[in-house]
Amino acid sequence: MKNIARELILSLFLLLSGCATHYYAPPKPALIVIKSPALKFADMGFLYRGKKWVKVEVYASGHALFTLKVGKRICVDGKCMNESDFYKRYFGTQYPPGTLLAIFSRQPIFDNEGLLKENGKNIQRIFKEDRFDIIYTFDDTSVRFKDKINHILIKIKER
Repeated sequence: MKNIARELILSLFLLLSGCATHYYAPPKPALIVIKSPALKFADMGFLYRGKKWVKVEVYASGHALFTLKVGKRICVDGKCMNESDFYKRYFGTQYPPGTLLAIFSRQPIFDNEGLLKENGKNIQRIFKEDRFDIIYTFDDTSVRFKDKINHILIKIKER
């Protein structure tokens, strides 16, 4: 009887622990700055990246201040919305779908519009009169997205 219980517990443990390790990539510590008219965070945090999603956690004094999940929907501290609603509410403008995911994934935005490579960095300059004035730079460990018209800044410096 003891052997059956032991085997059952061991089988359950192996089943549950084997599945749990495949869902999250190892977190990357980073300095994360997000400033917009509705969001203001600048502190150390962690980036979790998957193929089609990113999770950002910003900490201060060891406590999570802010959690952002970007995928099919965007969730801010557990409150989820579609991407268009997120841009309107937190950035006060509309960007093409996938823009925020591309920024946190260090990928080109706006279908590679204006993409140049200079000194090992990817640079995009995008201007649409009265809509946005963007300078976006990224490489293997850093991101800087600045929209001068909408007063949005996203900076990431991975450690």
